[in-house]
Amino acid sequence: MQTSSGTSSNRAGFTLTELLVALVVLGLAVALVAPMLFRNSPGRDLRHSVEIFETAARMARTEARLTGRDTLLRVDVSARALTILPSERVFHLSRGIELRATVADRELDGDIASVRFFPE
Repeated sequence: MQTSSGTSSNRAGFTLTELLVALVVLGLAVALVAPMLFRNSPGRDLRHSVEIFETAARMARTEARLTGRDTLLRVDVSARALTILPSERVFHLSRGIELRATVADRELDGDIASVRFFPE
């Protein structure tokens, strides 16, 4: 390559465009691989189960308001399942979490605990 001074340059290196392309490819690879590394993490299982529990509780509360009757959210600790009664909608929690429930004695039946939602 001729420079303005008329001498040739044999320096090896990368152009700015090549460096930018390499950084973009590296960024895409990290963006695609990183979520796969944490796919089965305990924190993810816990967050997902909390979201399911929140959804089930909101649905039970809404059902109580719409029907004008008490609605139960039954928590089956051993099966890690939530059931809304009387509609019998079932939600399953992640297997990777430990579940314990503390409720009033009258809302406890073995491994099944209930949370009662009133229509008011």
